[in-house]
Amino acid sequence: MATFQEVFFAIINWFPRNAGWMLIIGGVMAITWMGYETKRKQAFFKKRFKKEDWEEVEVSKFLKVLSFAGLALGILFIWAAAVGAINNIPPSTQYATKFGDKWDWLTTISLLVVGIVMFLKPINDLPWSGMIGLLAGVATAVLLVVFIPKTWLANPNAKWVILGIGFVISTLVGVSMKFWVGTLQSISRVLSYPPIALVVALYCFVQGGLILLWGFGLGNLGAI
Repeated sequence: MATFQEVFFAIINWFPRNAGWMLIIGGVMAITWMGYETKRKQAFFKKRFKKEDWEEVEVSKFLKVLSFAGLALGILFIWAAAVGAINNIPPSTQYATKFGDKWDWLTTISLLVVGIVMFLKPINDLPWSGMIGLLAGVATAVLLVVFIPKTWLANPNAKWVILGIGFVISTLVGVSMKFWVGTLQSISRVLSYPPIALVVALYCFVQGGLILLWGFGLGNLGAI
C-alpha cells in the first residue's frame, strides 16, 4: 500500500509529467482568448475599443466561463512549470524515453507564460498593486501589534506610529508591485490580442504535439 508521501508526490508530479497535454489545453484556452477579444472588440485586428469592461459588450456565457476557468488552470500551469523544473521531471513519457528524467526548458517557460496569462486574463482590470500594498500594510500593522511589548503599546502615540509604519510599507509595496504586476498584465493583454492569441494557440498545439507524439520539442530539435 502506497504511503501518504508517495501519493502526495504522485499527485504533485502528475501535472509536470503531462505537460504536453497541458500545452494542448493551453492552445484551446488561447483560442477562447481570441474568440473573446474578437467579440469584445468587434474585430479581429482592431487594436483599441472604447468600452473596456467586459459587461459592456455581449459575450457568450460559454466564453466567459472558459475564461474564468483559466484562473484555476493558470495556477496548475504555473505549478507544473515550477515543480517540473525543481524536480527535473520530463514533460511526457515519450520525452523521458528519448532524453531520460530531465525537464524541458521550453515547455517549462511556455507553461509559465501561458499560465500567467490564463490567471490574469479574467481579472486584468483589478487594482492588484493597490490591493497587495494594502494587505502588506495591514499585515505589518497586525504583526507590530502582536509582537511589540505590551508596555510600549500603552504609549498614546503607539497607534499613530504603527499606522505610519503600515502606511509606509503599504505605499512601498504598492509602488513596487505596480511595476511587476503592470508588466505581467501588459504581457497578458498582448498575448490575448486575437492575432497573437492565434499564434500562441498554434505554438501550444505544435509544442505539445511534438512532446507527446515524438518525445521532443522545438527547444531541442538539434538534440534528436
